[in-house]
Amino acid sequence: MGAIQSFLAADLLPHPPHQHRPYEPVDAYCRMLETLIQKRYQEALTYCTPATSQPCRRIYRNWHPDDQQRQEKQLEHIQSRFLLSYPAEKYNLVRDDDHSPIVNPFFNLSGLFFCATGSPMESELDPTGAGAGGPVATSPYGKTRFQVEFGQLQRVLFPNFKLYFADHYKVVGDWYIQLIVVPSWNVKLEEQCVQQGMIELDIQCNPFFYRADDGQYWVSNSPKLWMELFIGCDTIPTTDLGEVVESRLHEKVRKTRNRLSEQEERERHARVIENVARDLVKLAEGLRQGLGPMDRELVDLTYGLSMSRTQLGVMQAGPQPVGPAEHEPKEISREE
Repeated sequence: MGAIQSFLAADLLPHPPHQHRPYEPVDAYCRMLETLIQKRYQEALTYCTPATSQPCRRIYRNWHPDDQQRQEKQLEHIQSRFLLSYPAEKYNLVRDDDHSPIVNPFFNLSGLFFCATGSPMESELDPTGAGAGGPVATSPYGKTRFQVEFGQLQRVLFPNFKLYFADHYKVVGDWYIQLIVVPSWNVKLEEQCVQQGMIELDIQCNPFFYRADDGQYWVSNSPKLWMELFIGCDTIPTTDLGEVVESRLHEKVRKTRNRLSEQEERERHARVIENVARDLVKLAEGLRQGLGPMDRELVDLTYGLSMSRTQLGVMQAGPQPVGPAEHEPKEISREE
């Protein structure tokens, strides 16, 4: 057992009766994770030295047609399509102290993974350069792909955000770096990143993924490196943002959950509603402090949120019995 694992195990041993416990297991776990993240951050810096990068043309994610977790959703009453977050799944990696800050016994972050790595600027497979720097041609997650400019997504969904380094690991011959994009309105996600000791990056100056002075985003193009962005949005609209295209399936196919039970679907939607409720408290306080315009759009949003709350309450109340006064015709008085 590694030194960090030994440290964690010692912290989790039963304490003698009546002895004050200086911290709970989650605190010990977070301190252990913070140490791991610092170590992996230094390894990622070393791997990305010298720092080279290329423009990030699009970020993207793929899905199989029968993949109920990743596939695009559509609202029944209007022609609006979107991606919906779901509890992250952890892959078992061959490494010492295989703990992930994104999904572990105490935390399961809510958001959606996108890949920011593009095809090489000079590729033998694309001698014309037409697809240089754009999304790679294949994906192990399916043929259907949603791709969008990160800058466009950012301006619409999270004008202000923070960027955190989360993880760096190797799978077979490829290296991966995971970064967390935290919208300013996502209170819970920022608290989780800070609690686990993730490293906040300067959005305009870091070797992994950054924004240049002209607004263009750049991504590291170190050899055999995949840059994953975990975007802290519960839903991402796909009708008016980006585009859905077809790509080729990679020879090493990966699938998540093709079928979800009713309870898993309930848990999925419950997580989103919990996140919304928590963030709305902060946004309401910002409204009191004068943040944002006071206009018709705010009135419409307030009404929509109120009615959504009412509709959810009515759904959970179930059908109500009809009283006799509602189905029996009233007698009409003949008196003058």
